[in-house]
Amino acid sequence: MKELIYNIPEALLVIFFVFLLSLVLDKLLGKYSAHFDADTSEIFRLLSNSQRTVLLLVALIMALGKLGFDVSALVAGLGLTGFALGFALKDAVSNLIAGVMIVIYQPCEIGQLIEVSGTKGTIVDINLRYLTMDTELGTCLIPNAMILNNKLTLFK
Repeated sequence: MKELIYNIPEALLVIFFVFLLSLVLDKLLGKYSAHFDADTSEIFRLLSNSQRTVLLLVALIMALGKLGFDVSALVAGLGLTGFALGFALKDAVSNLIAGVMIVIYQPCEIGQLIEVSGTKGTIVDINLRYLTMDTELGTCLIPNAMILNNKLTLFK
C-alpha cells in the first residue's frame, strides 16, 4: 500500500505530460490544417480527436503500470477488443478512409454528373462516409469505398 502512495505522483506526472503532448499535437494539427481548404477540416478534426483519445488511453495504462497494477491483461484485452471492433467495423472504416482519399484527391466535385456502378446522377454532397447523388429515381447514397473500388465515369 505504501508503494502505491509513493507512486501516485509519478503516475500523475505521466498523465500530465501525455496530456501536454496531446495539446501540442492538437495545436500543430490546427496550424497544419490552416494550409488546406475547408473541405479537409473534417479530416484534421478527426485526427485531432483520435490522437487525443489514443494518447490519453495510453497514458492511463502507463499510469496504472506505474501504480503497480498488472496491465498486461488489460493490454491484451484491449488488443482483442480492437481486433473485434476492427473486424466488425471494417466497412465503416473502409468508407471513412475512402472518404479521406476522396477529399484529398478530389476525383469529382459537387454539381458534377457521374456514373458509378450503373447509377448515373449529379453529386449533391460529399462527406467522409458517402456521396449523395440526385438520380432520375431520387436521392442515392453511394458509400465512398464504392467510388474508389468501382469504375467511375465523370461527365462534363
